[in-house]
Amino acid sequence: MKIQKYEIWMRQQVIELFQMEYGTDAEDFDAFFEQFYEHPFQESDGIRIAATDGDKVIGFQSFFHWPMDLGGKLTHAYQSGNSLVHPDYRGKGLFGKMLNYIHTEEAHMPHDLLIGFPVEMSFGAFMKNKWHNPFDLQWHIKPMRPLLAAISNPEKSLEVALGKRVPTTLKGPTTHSSVAQTAGYDEYRFAYQKGHYYRYTYENELGTVLFEMKAQRRKKILKELIIGKVVRSNDDLGLLREAFEGLLKQINKSANFSFVSIAINPLSKDFNQIVQTFGFRQIEKKIHFIAKGPIADQIDDWGAWEIFRADIDTW
Repeated sequence: MKIQKYEIWMRQQVIELFQMEYGTDAEDFDAFFEQFYEHPFQESDGIRIAATDGDKVIGFQSFFHWPMDLGGKLTHAYQSGNSLVHPDYRGKGLFGKMLNYIHTEEAHMPHDLLIGFPVEMSFGAFMKNKWHNPFDLQWHIKPMRPLLAAISNPEKSLEVALGKRVPTTLKGPTTHSSVAQTAGYDEYRFAYQKGHYYRYTYENELGTVLFEMKAQRRKKILKELIIGKVVRSNDDLGLLREAFEGLLKQINKSANFSFVSIAINPLSKDFNQIVQTFGFRQIEKKIHFIAKGPIADQIDDWGAWEIFRADIDTW
């Protein structure tokens, strides 16, 4: 068994690995694979790693370019994702070896910061690999109009009201850290995303707040609108409060969703106050957030990190 960089001949086997594990459509995943890894924004920066047994691909792991705005400074960070080991080869330490590959000279991948959002099955392996788990994103929900949602098409209504998303660059405040909001990053993500996505921007004399949203259906009946990302131009809590108020008014005016949800860093005082102010209720569901590298090692207070559901590659 060998850990090495991904090569083009492995493509079909990697697609089959994901098809076997998740039931993905081979043609759809092949198109996604190309758009996600070979887009100009990503292709020269990200790294794909494979575990092989002879000419058989038995594992896959990747680290993709995910720029971070750390207190106003753009940092070249990577997110870990699309991790998978063939069922017949699990329990042999392959996943840990693929994670460690990026530290080798062969990988040639200098980095100051790695981040990730692992599922429960792989979380323990990351912890053994000495990643930090400073917080888990905490979900909150706000009931909206469940009865009207059942007899309407809120996804289409909100799309008509807000229009097409436009790639946008918005620099965050120097007091907070977040995934960088740039037009280039938007163009990359828009290219592979499929579904009902929306963007709402609130502006006044205090500044600008950008909201990224996505609609999905749960149990085919419940129509959920996820506030997946909030980017603000400064740390004025009044601006953030007014922006949330404007957003919720726009949603109520334009569409009938069963509920609105948001996952926040529970260490963030501002966002904890916001969800309480606007009647969001905390639920048990969480998302692990992990980080590794020299930058992560030096952080004592993670309360200034504004990380959300849309920051995950699967958004």
